[in-house]
Amino acid sequence: MYGTKKNQEKAIRYYDELSVIYDYISNWYYKKARSYAIEELELKNGQTVLNLPCGTGVNFKYFNKYLNNSGLIIGIDLSSGMLDKAKQKIEKNGWTNIETGLNNATKIDQSWLRNYRNEPIGIDAIFCDLGLSGLPEWRNIIDNMISILKPKGRIVILDWYLEKPSLRGSFVKWIGKGEVDRPIWQYLQTKVSDFKVDDSFNYGGVFVASGSKP
Repeated sequence: MYGTKKNQEKAIRYYDELSVIYDYISNWYYKKARSYAIEELELKNGQTVLNLPCGTGVNFKYFNKYLNNSGLIIGIDLSSGMLDKAKQKIEKNGWTNIETGLNNATKIDQSWLRNYRNEPIGIDAIFCDLGLSGLPEWRNIIDNMISILKPKGRIVILDWYLEKPSLRGSFVKWIGKGEVDRPIWQYLQTKVSDFKVDDSFNYGGVFVASGSKP
């Protein structure tokens, strides 16, 4: 969803259409990286986790494995098609600890957090998967996500990074409608403590980076 407003709107329509088959692609191709990434969140009973973008809700079952259906899961996405699939999962599984919303990732900051609910709320963990490679202002999004974390809160990013141009990179860019050479984990490294990155997934193209709010 990079580039001009027109490009972003086109990408949103693309993801609305992709939502029909997204689970099949995502559950197969990113299963190992996703499992590792969610483990890195270090979730505990009663915690609040923000998933941005949440897509079709493929992560919800993994979150609840650690939360034991407690706490709060907040799922944010720009694609109404993706969110419709996420809501279907919530209803099918009877999950009562999940809320979803059609929101712009660039607006998720302290002001958004204060206005999200009437009562005080803090974020214990944030999982940002396959979003920052396509979203504009990605550095600001990382800064904003860290700002709404509780002290020592965890942030984990799963995304693509291919430094050199290649046919593979061009294909991923075409499929995902994003960029594959953004130094996302390198920027995160300068913002968190306990930083760790594993870039061995999917033959070295997919990374999982994690850290804690200082």
